[in-house]
Amino acid sequence: MKRRWWLILLVVVALATAVVILEPTRTVLGYLRGEPFFDGRSASYWAGQLRDPAPDVQVKTRAKLTDPAAAPVLIDLLQRHRDTAWSGAEVRWLSAEILGRIGDEAEGAVAALTEALHDRDPHVRAVAVHALGIVGPGAVVSVPSIIELVSSDSDRLGAIKTLAVFGDESRAAVPALVEALHDRRAEVRWNAAKTLGKIGPDARAAVTALSTALKDEDSKVREHAAEALGDIGPDAKASVPDLIRALKDPEADVRRDAVRSLGKFGPAAKSAAPAIEELLKDQDPAVHVAATKALRLVKQ
Repeated sequence: MKRRWWLILLVVVALATAVVILEPTRTVLGYLRGEPFFDGRSASYWAGQLRDPAPDVQVKTRAKLTDPAAAPVLIDLLQRHRDTAWSGAEVRWLSAEILGRIGDEAEGAVAALTEALHDRDPHVRAVAVHALGIVGPGAVVSVPSIIELVSSDSDRLGAIKTLAVFGDESRAAVPALVEALHDRRAEVRWNAAKTLGKIGPDARAAVTALSTALKDEDSKVREHAAEALGDIGPDAKASVPDLIRALKDPEADVRRDAVRSLGKFGPAAKSAAPAIEELLKDQDPAVHVAATKALRLVKQ
């Protein structure tokens, strides 16, 4: 008789366990795990919805979770699934992406995204750094962690693009960005130049490296190097001779940005006036307009 009751008890426990595990809303499981809830559903439930094979379910779930009230669930998913397999990585990067859309309205989002920059999955790191850029100024506390990624070959490009969003708040990244100007990938080099320009006068230590980049084999690198020197301003006046040479670049965009930068230097670039006058004959309308304005500024 006693054995029979034990068998009944085991069956009941097994059934209860099955109900908890298989219950579609994961409500009981969520409470047992101490998970946060959103819209009456646990984090485990939302993880399942994000992984649902039906595209329409995924789309609706992402839209639903952009509610700032869902932030605790998203943060939990970003952290709880850190050590799981690919399916967990999918949940993490989707959570990071949605947190970026919510922005700093979500308490704890910036801290969670910053922590995700150290995730073992490269795609999660890439989405997290992009999300911090979308959040913008409200995520400025993440800059030191983003700078660390610039030294990582796989994370470098995304980190550099995001640092541009924070402008002069990224000044500590100047040495790393100068190093990135030598990257084997042209896209990394021109983004590094662009970000140095966004930092502005605080990037004056990069003037020599940017002047050298005016001779880069890739025209987009030359273009953004020329623009960045102008964004740094008069502190970059040592680059005037190099910018004058860039006025003869075969690419119109490079000539345009070089002459614009000379104009930003004002009278400090007065020696460039004869070369700028030559550009008044340029066949590209944008170059002609930029030269006309720059000539007036350097002759002030």
